[in-house]
Amino acid sequence: MAEYQIFSDGACDIGFAKAKELGIGLIPFYISIDHETYYKEIQEISLEEYFRYMTEEKGYPKTSLPSIQDYMDAFRPALEAGKDIICITMTRTLTASLESAVTAKSMLEEEFPHAQIHVINSWVATGAQALLLMEMARMQKNGKSLNEVITYAEKAREDARIHFMVGDLSYLEIGGRIGKVATISAGLLKIKPIIILKGGEISAGGICRARKKGLTQIASITAKHFKETGENPAHYIAMPGTNTIWDDMDSFYALLQETVPGMEFLPPFQIGATISTHTGPGTTGFCFVKKYEYYHI
Repeated sequence: MAEYQIFSDGACDIGFAKAKELGIGLIPFYISIDHETYYKEIQEISLEEYFRYMTEEKGYPKTSLPSIQDYMDAFRPALEAGKDIICITMTRTLTASLESAVTAKSMLEEEFPHAQIHVINSWVATGAQALLLMEMARMQKNGKSLNEVITYAEKAREDARIHFMVGDLSYLEIGGRIGKVATISAGLLKIKPIIILKGGEISAGGICRARKKGLTQIASITAKHFKETGENPAHYIAMPGTNTIWDDMDSFYALLQETVPGMEFLPPFQIGATISTHTGPGTTGFCFVKKYEYYHI
């Protein structure tokens, strides 16, 4: 059985250190704070600099997806080593990263005709995408085959969820994505929409004006989800995340643990530039993904 390498675009926010630990290859997005020069996220521009520009200079950064060549350069060493490839990307409803990866796959298949290269739309992003990757890496470590990991990814993406609160609606408006949430007049931009990302689509989960109330709503939406689906929280792995506001994360973490007891919680993570560019500083949410054992693969 051929060895295989797991890849993801940088929208997963798993971090390069954790990705290296798990043997996952990352293809980062690009960030621009002057709207002219683009830098690879984390590799060429730090999140500290990026968020300083957003919060202190009140700037509106731009992002650009990984290029076809970026994917080819990442995939080629694994293929030359005789490995197959599975790559998951941020949901295609929010970016064309998937298309870049698929084109790179097609070009490399001509060069490596005997290799298997699989590109999968994760239907999610940020922390939920990271949790999918962690489970995929755990499967690989436990001796699961490439096809078993593919089967898991395609099943788990249906149950993966992100419930989050937008930090500043003006970033959605400037990025042209406000229509995906709701039709809201400019005079109401101080509200904080609660958004649900599932199955590759975003929908409105509610609105609030105060951050504390928004965090409570996220917990309530999560409890409602498990009540309506009948799913067992103990079958899931989860983690909360934020981009710039950390002082209330301990209380939010405790609230979530109380809301969905039995769920395995990982430490809070930092939401990166790819999502934050469109949601603004103060974005905070909760991501959860079903563990692979409960699909009986």
